[in-house]
Order: sequence, then C-alpha cells, then structure tokens
Amino acid sequence: MFDNFDRLFVLASAGLGLVLAGGLNLAFGRGTRRVWLRAAATVGVCGAVLAAGSLVARPVMVARAGGAMFGVLLLAFLFGSDWLARQVSGLVAAFRAPATRWGLVAAGGLAVAGASVVNFDRAEQAAADEATKNLEMALGRPPSKPNTSTRAATDRGTQIVLKEPVAARPADELNPVEERTIRDFPHRDQLIRRGGPSDHANCHGWVFTGGKFMLSPDDVEQIVKENGYTETHEPHAGDLVVYRQGGSVAHTAIVRYVTEGQPVMVEGKWGTMGVFLHPADKSCYGQEYTFYRSARGTHLLVGVGGSPAAPGTAGTVTAE
Repeated sequence: MFDNFDRLFVLASAGLGLVLAGGLNLAFGRGTRRVWLRAAATVGVCGAVLAAGSLVARPVMVARAGGAMFGVLLLAFLFGSDWLARQVSGLVAAFRAPATRWGLVAAGGLAVAGASVVNFDRAEQAAADEATKNLEMALGRPPSKPNTSTRAATDRGTQIVLKEPVAARPADELNPVEERTIRDFPHRDQLIRRGGPSDHANCHGWVFTGGKFMLSPDDVEQIVKENGYTETHEPHAGDLVVYRQGGSVAHTAIVRYVTEGQPVMVEGKWGTMGVFLHPADKSCYGQEYTFYRSARGTHLLVGVGGSPAAPGTAGTVTAE
C-alpha cells in the first residue's frame, strides 16, 4: 500500500526527471542527428534523479518512479521515429478504403450486439442470484435449539421436538429481507399480508403450535399420520394444506376461504417472513400441494393447546 510520502516521491521524482529530460532534449535542437548522444544524456539525467531519490526512499519506490519515466520517454522516442510515422501513414491509408471502413463498422456492430447479449445475461443472472439469496435468507431457518420448558406430542403420544431461535432477530432486521423477497415475487399483487416477520416460528410452527415455536418439516408427515388427517379433494375453510417439493414437505398452511368459482385462499407464515393470505397455487413453495382434513377441533399439538378428537367424531377443523 502507498502512503502519502510514497505517492509524493513517485510523482515528484518522475516529474523532475521528465522536466530535466525534456529540457535537455530541447537544448539539443531540432536538427541534431546525434541520436545516441541524446539518448545517453536523457538516461544520464533520469538516472541521476533516481540515484538521488534512492538516498531517501525505498528501492521499490525508486523502481516505480523509474518505470513511470521510462514509459513516458519511450512514447516520446516512438513518436519521433520515422518507422512509426510510416506505420501510422499506412494505417490511415488503409482506413480510407471503403471495404476497410465499412467492414470495421460491421465488425463493431457485431461486437456491440454480442456484448449487449452478454451483459444482459450477466445482469439477469446477478438478479436471479440476488433473488435466490433473499429467498434463502427469508425462508431459511435461523439457528435454533430445542425448547425444554414445553412438551408437545401427537394424538398417539409421539413426542414432537419444539424449537426456538438461538437469538431472535429484531423486526427491523427482518423487514428489509421480506420487502426484497416480496418485491421479486411474481404474484406479489395477489398477496395479503396478515402478520409481520419473526424468527420465533416457521410455517409448521405457525400451524401446529400457534406461532409459538419452530417445527422440523420432517415432523409434519408424522403429525398428519397420527392426528387423523385424511386427504381431501374438496377443501373447506380450516383444512390443512401441505406443500411438497421433490416429495419432501416444504410448507404448511391453513385453508381460509373457499368460494365456488374462485381460487382456494390459504394462509400461512413464509419462513421467517410474515403471514400471508393468497391463492393456494400462488406461493413461493410451488404448486405441488395436498389438502387434508381432521376431526380434531384444532391443528394445535397436544401440549400447546390441542387435544385428540373424540371417538367417532368427524368434520372439519375449526379455522384458527
């Protein structure tokens, strides 16, 4: 890293050497043919400046100053050479030919069009990566630990591990993530936000613990099996809906409104984001979902407000 003195030394030394070299070459005059004498004198002046600088600066700084001077002097000598003049003249003459000029225009057009496609693809990929990152942050589970003060179980007595966040994030940290995720969601105009974001419960915990805890998606199949849920193709308000991706449980929600001729409206918590009401087929969890009904009066697990269904009871869970 350069400090202020390093920058000063490099610029000042290069500037001083170039001033002396330029003045010396002006003194030789325009018509002189003593090229080697001119070159030797120029190198000598620049070398003297660098030698003096080496007494007060580090070798790497002296080398950088020398490199700057050498680059400028090389350009000065090239611009004065007959060879370069001939090459430039030949290039200008070639550009005067119509085939060369318009061929370059066509090639430039192809390059611009190709670059625009590449830039578009990169921008689209960057936007997709950003959306995926936001979605993972919003729908992912925060670090959690088992809750030891409350016990929950299915109707058959299988213990379900309740989880709580290790360190719940405040709403002002979660809100921007939710806003970015919803902004990129293609069906955002069909969402109704019913509650704010929170780390305290995920979608499964929102359904089966009343929003008090987090549950593992692996527990949902066990709960569906042991709490008397049966699949239904004619959902009613209060029924359970389970979304799956690749055969694994991804999301759970509750049916809220069923109106003939209208989409089934379901409500659920989206990961650490808020609670949303939306058509069943318009969620970020895909369109592979199944409706379930139970004779229980609630979806809550035993131990957190729920109780097994009475023998011989049938019907729809009361919407909570």
